[in-house]
Amino acid sequence: MLVVETQEQKQKQKVKLSHILKNATEGQCFGYFMKISEITDLGEDDHLITSSSSTTTTKTVLKLCVNGLLMSKAGIGDDESSILSVYGYVADDDDILKAYRSLGIDPYYRIKCNMCNMLDNGYHLYRVLEHMNDHHRASFKEIESYLETLGL
Repeated sequence: MLVVETQEQKQKQKVKLSHILKNATEGQCFGYFMKISEITDLGEDDHLITSSSSTTTTKTVLKLCVNGLLMSKAGIGDDESSILSVYGYVADDDDILKAYRSLGIDPYYRIKCNMCNMLDNGYHLYRVLEHMNDHHRASFKEIESYLETLGL
């Protein structure tokens, strides 16, 4: 009797980091890994939209830093053991590195900040993105544009 085993290999499609940032719809925050904010809907002239009962419409918005966005896209922090909730999520380097790896991105790839010479010789990708996000307050679009020029 001949037994044939077939193995299903899941090939992770390598995602470009710039593509993730380009298509980000999440809000961005600076100086926080993640924060929750409440936004009141405003009219065209920045007037509060009110109904006849004089109530305003508010919604909760999740704002993330660049590494928080990547963790969200990788699904890190969505399980019950690591709480990504209104109470916030305290990420450590292992979580961030796991997110990069699961997205097929090398977190140890060396780049330098295009805004200053502080990281002149190049540093790990995940640290440079954190630096650009928090120190320079670079938007997702600005970071995406820079990474696109690097082919990332």
